Amino acid sequence: MNFSLVLFDMDGVLLDSEPFHDKVNEDIYKALGIVVDKADVNEFIGRTSNHRWTCLKEKFHLARTVDELNDWQWKALIEELPDSGVVASVGLDMLLVFLKQNNIRASIASSSRNTFVEAVMDHLGLHEAMEGCTCGDEVANCKPAPDIFLLAAQKMGVDPAQCLVIEDSAAGVSAAKAAGMYAVGYDNPTSEGQDLSLADVTVKNLSDICGILSTLNHL
Repeated sequence: MNFSLVLFDMDGVLLDSEPFHDKVNEDIYKALGIVVDKADVNEFIGRTSNHRWTCLKEKFHLARTVDELNDWQWKALIEELPDSGVVASVGLDMLLVFLKQNNIRASIASSSRNTFVEAVMDHLGLHEAMEGCTCGDEVANCKPAPDIFLLAAQKMGVDPAQCLVIEDSAAGVSAAKAAGMYAVGYDNPTSEGQDLSLADVTVKNLSDICGILSTLNHL
């Protein structure tokens, strides 16, 4: 194996943002007068907001359109991010330094909307570390379909077999494997209920991926 590109999922991987998403979404649910159970929340992790609001609109017969609900969510997330207190995941800095030192490229492949991905890159200062991003609104099929990872690899001109994906969700790991990529499951403690058993390996700290890449790439 020789991996030349690492594709990072964003929420729950680059930053422990799932509690932040939950808080923003819970505020919206309250404003809409609905109660969303934990099973639904877990099922939505790693998938697009369009999937979330399509499901919830049907389940609760919401009057607002899916587009209106999407816009509400992303506007709130972007506005509240700077004061959210959300920081980069433990070990991310060490991993990014390792990738740069070993000429391994990095990019983001996230189900989130492009405007929010850009806001997160600004928030964490990641523009120099990441060569680009591929977002959920660029593909027809969301995770667990492989579309987003295949498009990300295509954009970077890299064979899928040379890509290592870091994911914290069951849907994301399934998407990575369906794309023919090596999947690292990140066991983020706040991404509860996620089955990472399909991953090639799991880690609890992003810095552990340095050792995995050293072994796989014979560095």
